Amino acid sequence: MASVHPAPRPASLEDILDGLAAIARANGIEAYLVGGFVRDRLLGLDAKDLDVLIVGGGPDGQSLLLSALSARFGWSRPQLFERFGTGQVRGDGWVVEAVLARGESYDPSSRRPSVRPGTLDEDLWRRDFTVNTLAQTLEGAVIDRTGRGLDDLAAGVLRTPLDPLTTFAEDPLRIYRAARFTAQLGFTLAPGMLEAMREGASRTAILSIERVRGELQRLLVGAHPHAGLSVLDGAGLLERILPEIVAMHGVEQSGYHCYDVYEHTLRAVEAAPPDLVTRLAALLHDVGKPPCHALDERGRHTFHDHPVVGAAMAETILERLRFSNDETRDVATLVRLHLRPISYDPGATGDAAVRRLIRAAGPLRGRLIDLARADTAASSYPTMAELDELQARMERLDSDGAVSALRSPLDGDELQRRAGRGPGRWIREAQQLLIDAVLDARLDATDPEAAWRLLEAERPDLTRPA
Repeated sequence: MASVHPAPRPASLEDILDGLAAIARANGIEAYLVGGFVRDRLLGLDAKDLDVLIVGGGPDGQSLLLSALSARFGWSRPQLFERFGTGQVRGDGWVVEAVLARGESYDPSSRRPSVRPGTLDEDLWRRDFTVNTLAQTLEGAVIDRTGRGLDDLAAGVLRTPLDPLTTFAEDPLRIYRAARFTAQLGFTLAPGMLEAMREGASRTAILSIERVRGELQRLLVGAHPHAGLSVLDGAGLLERILPEIVAMHGVEQSGYHCYDVYEHTLRAVEAAPPDLVTRLAALLHDVGKPPCHALDERGRHTFHDHPVVGAAMAETILERLRFSNDETRDVATLVRLHLRPISYDPGATGDAAVRRLIRAAGPLRGRLIDLARADTAASSYPTMAELDELQARMERLDSDGAVSALRSPLDGDELQRRAGRGPGRWIREAQQLLIDAVLDARLDATDPEAAWRLLEAERPDLTRPA
C-alpha cells in the first residue's frame, strides 16, 4: 500500500521572513522591509503583501532574492518589471514585492519621476508620509530615519517627511492618498497639511481618472469614510471629482432628518457595510435632492422624484469616473429604489407590493436593505423595526425563489405562436403584464390558458399580428 504524505504546510510570515534573511545573508544582499507592510505590522494589522527594498545589487540581486524565495517554498515563478524597477513572487496567499532603492526628481508637467539608483535614506525620505518611511531589517529592527515616523504612528497622525507643499507638488496623487489613509486608518492630518493639500489641488488635474477612482474606491470601503470624504472636501478635491456631493451642503431637510443633505449622506456612507457598491449607493442615494429641492405651502422641504432623478445622475457620475458597467447599473438601481423599503408600512403594505419590490431589487435585495438601514441610521428615525419586518416578510414570500425566480406563464416562443407575429419589444411588455398579474394574485403562474385570456382582455393589441 502506497504511503500517504501530508500536504506541505503553507508558509507563515515567520517562515517568509526567515527565508528572506537567510537568502540575503548567503548572497550579500542588503535588503529591508518597508512601506505599508511595516506600518500595518507595527499597528498590529494583518498584512499579506510584503515590500522588500534592495539597496545596491541592482536587478540581479532583486531577481536572485525572489527566485530563491520562490524555490524555497515552491511558489510561482517571479515576475520582473524592469521598467519600474520592481518584481514580485506569489504563493500561499502572500505577495512579496522587491523594489530597488531609488532617488527621484519630478517634472512639473507629470507625476512620473526621473529615477536613479539611490541609498536607503534617499528612498525613505522620498516617500509620502512619515508613517510610510518606517523600515525594518529582515531581523525585525525598526529604522525611523525621519525621527517622527514612530511617534506619528503612535499618535495616528499623517505628516509628510518633507515640506508638504513639496511632497504634494512632486506627486499630487499623494493628496488623495492622504484622504484615503484617513479613511482606512482613522488618522488625522498634521497642522498645515490640509492647507498644503488645498494649495496643491489644482495640480491633481494631471492625474488619470483611473488613478483617482482607485483612491476613491479604497477610501469608500475604509473604516472611516466620513473622515476621508471630509478631507477630500476640505482639500478642494471633492468639488473637482464629485461636485454633485458638494452641492448638498446647506440643503436642509424636514421630517426625521436632523442633518442637511451633505452631512446625512456622509453619515449614511459611514453606516453602510464596507461593500463598494453599497457605499457608492449610500454616497449617491440623495444626489437628486439638491436639484429637486422645494418648499411646500407649510414651509416643509420636499424632494419629489429625487430617487429617479438621482438614479440618472448616479449613472452619469459613475460613467464619468469610469466605474464598470455592472457597478454603474447596480448603484443606479439602488438609488432609484432606496425609498421603497423606508416607506414600508407593515399594516398598510400588501403582499403584492412586497413581491414587486423583491422583483425590482432582484439580486440587490440584501444591499437594498443594507442601504435602507444606513439611510435610517443617518437620520433621527426612532427604530429599525419596520425594516426588520420587511426583510423577514421578503424572505417568507420568496421562499424557494417563489418570487425572484418567477417566470411568465407564456414564454417568447409561445407568445409568438399564439399571436402570429415575430419577435420584438412587445414580448417583454406581454410577459411583464403577466408577471404583474401573478404578483397581484390575479393569475396562476402555471396556467398558460388563463394567461392568454387575461392578455386578450387587457392588451388585445399584443395578441394579434402586427
